[in-house]
Amino acid sequence: MAREAVEPDLTVKFLNQNSKRKMRKVALVTSAFLLFSVLSSCKLFDETVSQKPTAKVADAQKDMSADPANSMMTKGEVFAFHRWLVKEMQEQILARPANNDQDINGWANVLSQRGSIEGVYHGFVLSTEYGAKEKGKPALKAVRFFAQEMAALDFPNAKEGDAELVKAGEKYATENLATPLFTMKRMLGDRILKESIARKADKERLANWYSGFVGRWSKAGVAFGHKQRDSGTEAYHYRWALDNNLGMIQWELLNRMHRIMNDYGGVALPPPAAPTTSPATSPAGK
Repeated sequence: MAREAVEPDLTVKFLNQNSKRKMRKVALVTSAFLLFSVLSSCKLFDETVSQKPTAKVADAQKDMSADPANSMMTKGEVFAFHRWLVKEMQEQILARPANNDQDINGWANVLSQRGSIEGVYHGFVLSTEYGAKEKGKPALKAVRFFAQEMAALDFPNAKEGDAELVKAGEKYATENLATPLFTMKRMLGDRILKESIARKADKERLANWYSGFVGRWSKAGVAFGHKQRDSGTEAYHYRWALDNNLGMIQWELLNRMHRIMNDYGGVALPPPAAPTTSPATSPAGK
């Protein structure tokens, strides 16, 4: 009888304990679910506020950046290349020596973080320093080059001597006889950027357009900073353009344009002293 009296008590105790375990389990599951929901909502909120670039956006950033074609370069080598590039941009856009290391490093950091060539370029041409240079009457030789190239951008398929090309060139020349040199450089640069972006979806079309311009500019009698750039072989420039991104192509065009306009406008910097050793090719291959 005593045994029979005890057994119901043990059963009740077991059932009570089992019930408590189930309740704790349910509570734990509920808590875990609530915690997961909170964390999930926080993650979603975080992604909404500071969403990482998608693969498509990242590819677009890379295409517009100053990433050199040489993918084997170290991080330090890439930064050194960007410093070289910024220095060249400042010298040719502003037509003055670039000797402020802090300024050069600042812009190089922008490029190293995949800032676009177009963005850095506009940082220079829209600066107060550049604006102060937009004055005075330009040299006639610079006006003729500006007019010729604006017309060529209007009619990319026209051949030299075509009536429409000649007429457009004359119009641009007449309208800009009193336009300051640096204003013409800015206008022509913006047009080059616009036309290059319009062709970026078709790599071969962009390369063909690019090689035609730089092949013709090689006859301008102006040094472009590297012997590879001075080549008049369009096939070489075409192959180079196929191997490089839009940002690098844009600067190669802008660099040549500014060098020619600086030379024709009488503001070109004196050539650097000849190096004691043979200089290495730039990481961009030019």
